[in-house]
Amino acid sequence: MRVRFVKHFLLGIFAIGAVSVSGQSINDAIQAYNNAATVYKQDPEKALKDIQSALQIAEQLGEEGAETKQKCEELIPTIYFQVAMAKYKAKDLQATLDNLEKAEEAAIKYNDGAVKSRVEKTMPKLYNALGNNLFKENKFEEAITNYGKAIKLEPNYIDPYLGTALAYEGLKNEEKMVEFLDLTIDMGGKVNDAANVEKAKTKGKAYFLKKADEARNANKLNDVVKLLDMALKYDGDDYDIYRLMTINYSKLERWNDAIEYGNKALELVKGTAEDKAELYFLIASAYHKLNKISDACAAYKNAAFGTFKPNADYQIQQLKCQ
Repeated sequence: MRVRFVKHFLLGIFAIGAVSVSGQSINDAIQAYNNAATVYKQDPEKALKDIQSALQIAEQLGEEGAETKQKCEELIPTIYFQVAMAKYKAKDLQATLDNLEKAEEAAIKYNDGAVKSRVEKTMPKLYNALGNNLFKENKFEEAITNYGKAIKLEPNYIDPYLGTALAYEGLKNEEKMVEFLDLTIDMGGKVNDAANVEKAKTKGKAYFLKKADEARNANKLNDVVKLLDMALKYDGDDYDIYRLMTINYSKLERWNDAIEYGNKALELVKGTAEDKAELYFLIASAYHKLNKISDACAAYKNAAFGTFKPNADYQIQQLKCQ
């Protein structure tokens, strides 16, 4: 529709130029506009110079240049958008964003709803892309700034939430990392972005499992269970986390907690009978320590399998289980 309009307008401009009392001045405005209208897709930067020249001349002409001025104003937002896209093809994201901002300003100023809508859809993705580039360069604070701009423009766009979480991890700011992982999961669930929700859960789980392993190696058992509990926040159906919780609660002699988490692990275990025997033995030992002999005997009997059988049989004998 715009192409047909431009062709029609070119004819109209030439007609006006032929009868203009201003002679060359109006022709200059017409020629500059025509140049811009002809090349703005192929050479948007040249078109931008031409349209700015045409607009300046038209404004100086006053009433005589009013129609040319109006046509220039109608085309300026589109030209800025085309300049932005050219910069994007050249992989200059900052220049792309700068020109998109100018396109939006012009679209608002000259009431071009179509260009404004295109800019609004494009800018969040570009701010996110710029954030990703800065993240790869370990410029975490700058990345967070750009992710924040993307979120401000489009709160339901989930990628920059996850990017922000990872950038805060790079800054070793665990509190903010968790905040944005949780936002990714919450917002992603609301807009059905399952892929980013899964990425956030995987990251959170892996992060806290690694921290728990470091705490275990340092023999900081209270920290281990706290960190494992954080890992469960991101995957509440992981049998192995419950198993590790059972082991660590046993080492801490928190017998009721060991029983609770051991039974939860039994509900989820999909491994071998040996895996189940380990859990039953841990549960039995906890009941034994609590002097709940009947429950201990039942659990030891279930633990009497594979490598756990000799110890389980010995405890059954010692407790004189029926």
